[in-house]
Amino acid sequence: MFTSLTLLSLVSVAINTHDFGTHTAEPSSLYTETPRARSSQQTTGTTRDSSAPGPAARIFDHTHSLWNQTLAQNVRGDGFDYASVKKRPDKLTAYLDLVHGVTPDELGSWTAPQRFAFWINVYNAHTVKKVVDNYPIKSIKKLSGVFGFKSVFDEDFIDMPLFKPGGKGKKLSLNDIEHKILRRQFKDARLHSAVNCASHSCPPLRNEAFTADKLDAQLGEQMRAFINDPKRNQFDKKKDLLRLSKIFDWFQEDFKRDAGSVRAYLIRYAPPEDAEFIRTKRIKFLSYDWALNDVEPTD
Repeated sequence: MFTSLTLLSLVSVAINTHDFGTHTAEPSSLYTETPRARSSQQTTGTTRDSSAPGPAARIFDHTHSLWNQTLAQNVRGDGFDYASVKKRPDKLTAYLDLVHGVTPDELGSWTAPQRFAFWINVYNAHTVKKVVDNYPIKSIKKLSGVFGFKSVFDEDFIDMPLFKPGGKGKKLSLNDIEHKILRRQFKDARLHSAVNCASHSCPPLRNEAFTADKLDAQLGEQMRAFINDPKRNQFDKKKDLLRLSKIFDWFQEDFKRDAGSVRAYLIRYAPPEDAEFIRTKRIKFLSYDWALNDVEPTD
């Protein structure tokens, strides 16, 4: 009897004193703690074994709130207020620090729309960062190497070496993200209306971050607005001529893959009454204006 009572007492003490893993969240703008993060695999972040020591798992906030705030505050029509971000870079800097901390394992646990939105935002945020760091400038192309032998878009300045295609361990370039990640992995020509090269002829920056829950609608809106923007694509019915952005020339293979032809792709997003015009009229590609998409100065 004594032995049984002693055993019951020991069990009771063990039950009453066991640590079930309660913890407090780490403060961070782009990460949120969840009660189950330590013990269950999440689709939006990294996890660890519940019995392992160390900090609690963090889950990436796929609203991209800091980048969203930067865009909402600084997109003005077709332009971006680089001077304002140059004066107050805190949100952009904090956002880039956080995306630089994402690991391949973490990214691999996300859904395809989460990854797609992530890389579009990463591209656009680093393009803005590149301009801001060198502002004022007249064109992002001015940042290319001596005599323009190396394009600014090929410069390895994005501090995410774990994602370098080929595993060379170098920093990423903008062209790595656009051509070797976005175009290869997601195969959706609408991305060409979402990434922004800081220039007048580019599709304008959206005034909000791309997010997985809205991504399909956002991409559709971007492409529709781009195709029907007379500054960038013109259906000249007086001269029976389609004047199109060079984007439809440079990336013809993407538009053909998605719709069979550039013309068929245009018809998807143009007004129905323009379909026959698009099918039959001659195409000419417009010159690309690389002037910086800066906001108009205010007096």
